Amino acid sequence: MTITLMFDRAAIARAARQHGVARLQVFGSAAAGALRPSSDVDFLVDFLPGRADAFDDYTGLQQELSRIVSRPVDLVVRRAIRNPYFRASAEEHAEDVYVRQG
Repeated sequence: MTITLMFDRAAIARAARQHGVARLQVFGSAAAGALRPSSDVDFLVDFLPGRADAFDDYTGLQQELSRIVSRPVDLVVRRAIRNPYFRASAEEHAEDVYVRQG
């Protein structure tokens, strides 16, 4: 059984702004429409450069997203991806959830 996940985009945008996000995308089963009841949600994130509290931004965003989507969240920082095949696969199917304006 697959389910469709609806995002509260306003809540996600608030969390993204609070934690210094430049771009946030969903990928994996949630983006492919293959989400199962036990699935987590995979997010790909680009943080704004020069943030002083990068660890706090990462953990805070992960916790906030998990609360918003009511599921466990895997938060992957794009610039930390070393495997080119994983990066290509994630980016190919990723969908924007938040993009900072300006």
